Amino acid sequence: PETVTVAKAEEADVVGAPQSARAYEYKGEAICDANARIFLSAVQAVKDSSPDGFAAIKLSGLGDPILLERMSTCLVEICRLFHRLSVDEGTQDVPLAPFYTIDRSFKMDFATFSEGWRRLFSVGDEEEMKAVFEAIDTDRDGLISYLDYSGSIKLSQINELVRSCKAQGRLYRSALDKKELELYMNMIKRVESILDLAQELGVRVMIDAEWTDIQPAIDHIVLYMQRAYNKGSTPTVYNTYQTYLKGMDLRVRRDLQRSRREGWRYGAKVVRGAYMVSEREKARLRGVESPICETYEETEENFHAAIDSILAHGPATNQDGPGAAAAEILVASHSRTSIERTLNVMQELDVSPDRVGFGQLLGMADHLTFTLGRNGYKAYKYVPYGPVEEVVPYLIRRTQENSAILGSAGVMEERAMVSAELLRRLRPF
Repeated sequence: PETVTVAKAEEADVVGAPQSARAYEYKGEAICDANARIFLSAVQAVKDSSPDGFAAIKLSGLGDPILLERMSTCLVEICRLFHRLSVDEGTQDVPLAPFYTIDRSFKMDFATFSEGWRRLFSVGDEEEMKAVFEAIDTDRDGLISYLDYSGSIKLSQINELVRSCKAQGRLYRSALDKKELELYMNMIKRVESILDLAQELGVRVMIDAEWTDIQPAIDHIVLYMQRAYNKGSTPTVYNTYQTYLKGMDLRVRRDLQRSRREGWRYGAKVVRGAYMVSEREKARLRGVESPICETYEETEENFHAAIDSILAHGPATNQDGPGAAAAEILVASHSRTSIERTLNVMQELDVSPDRVGFGQLLGMADHLTFTLGRNGYKAYKYVPYGPVEEVVPYLIRRTQENSAILGSAGVMEERAMVSAELLRRLRPF
C-alpha cells in the first residue's frame, strides 16, 4: 500500500461596483501562508516516502472560509443567471434548489440569449449584443451551452457586469469587491506554489471537497488549476466528488465532457461524503431542501454512477492531446461491495488498473487495502496528521460518514471477519 499525506493568476484586475461589508483579518492571511508551507512540506514528504503517492489539501486552509463562501454565493448566482436568461419575463425567478441539481442541460440560440440579456442588463446596439454572444459561444456552434457560459465568465468580470444590471438583486450583491479579489488572488498564488512543486516532483494532489457553502468556490478553483496543470502525461490535480450530494452524478459527467472539450487530463477522487449531519441541520434551520440524498441507497446509486461514468471515459479515438486521455480515478471506499463492483466494471470495460486507485483510511478496512495490493491493484492509505485539535474533528466526520452503513450487510460481514480473527488469535491460549 502507498501513503497519502494530507496536507499564475490573472483574474483580479477589475474594481467591483458593489462593496462588501465583510471584514477580513490580516492575521488570517498569515495563517494561510503558514498552512501553505505545511502543504509544501507534505508534497515533499510524499515524494520522499511514496513515489506513486498523493498529497491531499484543503482550500479552506489556504483562504478565508468567509471569502470562499462569498465566492460560492457569486458562482451560484452566475449559474442562476444562466437560467434567468432562458425564461420569459413572467417566470424569471429560479427555484432555490440544491446547487448541483439545477438543470444546465439546455442551450440558448442568439434570439433567446439576446432577449434575456436585454431584459436583465443595459446593453447597446445589435453589434454589441452579438459581440457578447460570440464571446460566450466558445465552440462557435451558434448556441450557448452551460459549458460555454461557465467557462467564459470570470469572477473578476462580474463586478464590471453588474454595473449594467437593471435591478440590484442577488447577483449584484454577490459580486466580489477589489479587496476580496486581491485576497482571492493571494489564495490562488498559494495553491499554485503547491502545485508547481507537486508537478516538479511528480506528485499528484487531491483537493478535498468540503461543506456546500464553500464547495462552488472550491470547484471553480480546482477547474482553474486542472486547466493549467493537467496537460502532461498524467493529471497532477484531482478533484473530489461527494456523492451524497444530490445531482453529483450530473456534475461528474459535465466535468468529464469539459475536460475532453478543453483539452486537459481528468483526475478524480470519488467519496460518499463527510458533512452529512451538519449539512442536513443547516438546511433544516434555513428552511430549504437538504442537498444530501434522502437515503443511503440514493447515495450508493450516486456513488456507483459517478464511478461508472469515469471508468467509461476511455481514450478518445477522434482527438489528440491531453484531453483525449482516459480519465483517472481514486475510489475512496470502505465498502467491499462497492470495491468488488468497481473491479467488475473495470473488467467489463477492459479498464487498465493503471487508471484506478483504491483508498481507505489508516486503521480502517485493512483487509480491503492489503487484498487489493496483493492482487496488483493500486491501494492507498489516507493518513491524517497534525495537531490533535485539528485532526479529531476530521476523524469524527469520518465516523459520522460511516455511521449510516453500520447495519448494512457489508458491516455485518466485516464484524464476522473481526470475530473470526480474534478467535484465531486466542486459540493458542
